[in-house]
Amino acid sequence: MKKEILAGLFISLLVIMVGFAIAKPPRTSSCPIDSTHNIVVYGDTGLGGVGDLSKSWINHFFGWWELQDPSINYVFVDANDIRSDCNLSSYPNIKLYVQPGGDAYYQQKSLGPSGKNNILNYINKNDTAYLGICAGFYYAANDYYWQGSYYNWPDMLDIFPTVEGSITNIADYDSNPGYALTTLSNGHNSIYYGGPTQGWANTNINLAGGEKLASFSAIPGDVPAIVRMQDKLLTSIHLEAYENDGINGLTTEQRIENYKLLANLINDASGTNYYVPAYNNQTVLTQCSDNVDNDADGLIDLVDPGCLDVNDNDESDTPQGNGTGILFSDDFESGSLSGWTLTKVSGANNWVNANINSYLGLRHAQSQPMSTTNPASVMERTISTLGYSNIKVSYYRKLVGLDSADEFQVKWYDGSNWNVLEQTGSNSANDASYVAKSFALPLSAGNNANFKIKFECTAGAVSEICRVDNIVVLSN
Repeated sequence: MKKEILAGLFISLLVIMVGFAIAKPPRTSSCPIDSTHNIVVYGDTGLGGVGDLSKSWINHFFGWWELQDPSINYVFVDANDIRSDCNLSSYPNIKLYVQPGGDAYYQQKSLGPSGKNNILNYINKNDTAYLGICAGFYYAANDYYWQGSYYNWPDMLDIFPTVEGSITNIADYDSNPGYALTTLSNGHNSIYYGGPTQGWANTNINLAGGEKLASFSAIPGDVPAIVRMQDKLLTSIHLEAYENDGINGLTTEQRIENYKLLANLINDASGTNYYVPAYNNQTVLTQCSDNVDNDADGLIDLVDPGCLDVNDNDESDTPQGNGTGILFSDDFESGSLSGWTLTKVSGANNWVNANINSYLGLRHAQSQPMSTTNPASVMERTISTLGYSNIKVSYYRKLVGLDSADEFQVKWYDGSNWNVLEQTGSNSANDASYVAKSFALPLSAGNNANFKIKFECTAGAVSEICRVDNIVVLSN
């Protein structure tokens, strides 16, 4: 009996040892993030909620961007990391947290309340950004409609109002293949794969103070495809999608241009300046875009009053006869602020020629000064009005997130004094789209060799931005 008991114990011990030998090694509590990482990507596939394709695509994208700028260092984390092992707020070098596509229900279920709180604590820090792609956009919402049914799961991030999808008249997620290549209002072609929007069937458009950076061109209603809420970037479409990786229809050229767009959007939301290659420009250079003084008057391209825009192929000044016509215009499609005088207070950022959310075309002037010393950042231009009268100034502007501590001003100079055209003063400003402004100036603006205009932006936060496009000075 004793031998049998000992034999049984031996067999049981052997079974336990074999079980330990083939079992998955126990997880250590160490966090994969270290002080060198500046981008963290949630990558827990399966019931962790991230789609296999989405993880592959985001890996392609950041791998491409890392080649452009080796200072980028990203790391994937799983649900355990976010729930307990990694306190995101403890890593000051992290500038971006990414929640990719997949299944929002499983993402919130897997991350739970502790993961949700970890992400929210990180988001609420200064100089940090959140990127939610497709399911990551749903996860950022308070609740959502999916295929017409309403869901309100307990552990959503609750930082954006109700959304809905899939947009079945672009691509029905429940019908093969479930995705489609679709065109955005900014001209980019990207993969739509069930992502959320507002204002389509069951919701109204409510961006909660955010700004719509692009909408879907394939459907009416100007419904959002890309939204930015200060440092939170939410995309319904997959700008990170990779051609022939589980999908068809996307070309290599389209994918690379989408990569550039996504990289620029991330820089804009997070306040980073990682290198991004210029967009491809297939347009033929004209006399007003070739950086040559074609009419030998000492003025080049859009600085020359003979140029209406970059598509104008005649730089010569058109005889005005009765003293009417366009004296100056700038749509910033040249890619620079050549001819403008830029000044700023110590520690602030200058105005730049930017390519995110222009009024028309691809470029605009943008100030993100990160200073509340007034005026923080100034863009000024001298435009002779000799021989002209009845001067009119017009432009389009978009102010993002400006509060009572900030200021946007436009002024003109009569040779002795600066005069205010527009100022926000103590009022807040957060334009959903570009606002057209036009001013008829007093007689002192005409026949004046020292006439000037300038744009001032004072704003302290990284999410507060002044944008200006299509500036025109004319005599009518």
